[in-house]
Amino acid sequence: MKPIVHGVPLSPFVSKVLILLEEKGVAYESRSLIPQPKTPELLAMNPLGKIPILEHDGFVLPDSSVICAYLERLHPEPRFFPGEARDLARALWYEEYSDTAVLEAVAPVVFERFVKVHILGETPDEARAQDAIERAIPPVFDYLERELPSGRSTLLPELSIADLALGAQLQTASLAGIEPEPARWPRLSAYGRALRARPSFQAVLAAGMPRAA
Repeated sequence: MKPIVHGVPLSPFVSKVLILLEEKGVAYESRSLIPQPKTPELLAMNPLGKIPILEHDGFVLPDSSVICAYLERLHPEPRFFPGEARDLARALWYEEYSDTAVLEAVAPVVFERFVKVHILGETPDEARAQDAIERAIPPVFDYLERELPSGRSTLLPELSIADLALGAQLQTASLAGIEPEPARWPRLSAYGRALRARPSFQAVLAAGMPRAA
């Protein structure tokens, strides 16, 4: 049975799981499930009421990081969790940083400029978005710029879960016009563009874009 991923691809956490499946060449089914309101169906699968949720042969599993680790064990090639202890630790740290600090910095802009406009049909609060752009995002981008090696489009020597997690956040952020300025963050700018050019990222983005009425 193909794994079923419940959620919406525009969520960077859902995207992370779908991109991993695309990269591994695993056939899957994506089913729309919106986390608000927290329906009985959603809470039955995840008591935290969050997406994504994986369903596989009667096994139900929430949380994008847990799901990706599970899928890696089922489909170990190509590998996205490094075998060497320190590289694995770094990959898991970058994944955690992406899922927390990066998300918290860009989420207000994504909500105001993309979700409100294209999904909810509401007027955005541009002052809230601008505040995040000026105060929250620069320290996060500064850290990532320092961490990225020169002349490489991956955080570690090989493409890993770290890149899928960070790339998913950057791809969602780009929908709201958040792009690292090449003059200030040249490595991060090139890194984000290189990841979004991958077929896996493009496929997930295309699947998640709102359809015109």
